Amino acid sequence: MNDRMGDILEAVIQEFIQSGEPVSSGSLYERYDFGIKPAMIRLELDALENEGYLGKPHHSAGRIPTDAGYEFFAMRALREALESRARVREQEYSMRELFEERAWPDLMARLSNELGLLGVAADLAHDMVYKMGLEQLVSRLDLDDRKELQSVIRDFEEIDGRVPGAAPKIGQQEPQVFIGRKSPVTKSEQLSVVAENYKIGDMTISIFAIGPKRMDYKKAIRMLKNL
Repeated sequence: MNDRMGDILEAVIQEFIQSGEPVSSGSLYERYDFGIKPAMIRLELDALENEGYLGKPHHSAGRIPTDAGYEFFAMRALREALESRARVREQEYSMRELFEERAWPDLMARLSNELGLLGVAADLAHDMVYKMGLEQLVSRLDLDDRKELQSVIRDFEEIDGRVPGAAPKIGQQEPQVFIGRKSPVTKSEQLSVVAENYKIGDMTISIFAIGPKRMDYKKAIRMLKNL
């Protein structure tokens, strides 16, 4: 994928995350300067669809991301976060203080409120899992039927038992992103997970930010990176 196609794909996903509506070549032309006309943008969108990064809902002129598209977007956001030396924001300083105090319930409540997601912290050395924000998560999901909601709630109920097996699959020193069924702690196709392991003395703390695929990956990655 060349740089321009990558920029167009990132723009489509950013627009879809914000609006939840399929993104057209015309709207991209109005909002972004890719140096090409709408017809050429449309050809690039066709190519991205053929390569599996975008989908086209029935009877829609716009595109929406596939799991592969979300993965591309999340990996680019992660790379930018790791390369960035941007100043840590005020709310992130206060979250870091909660982390240093090992105030896991308060930290998960803060993480959930800041991101509008489900926050989970696992202290495996003491066999403790702290989770906050199911209501926040459910309110942000675009669910079509009752079974999808049941799947999300089942993930919430069973996550305590899944965490011990998931922790070894998560990296340390930098966040990792899991889309849909690739997540080690959730099974719903509707969810994405940003996760990281942290070493504190001889303890390992695993923290998960769990949200819809339309979650703000850049903010979630930055917050976990800055703990």
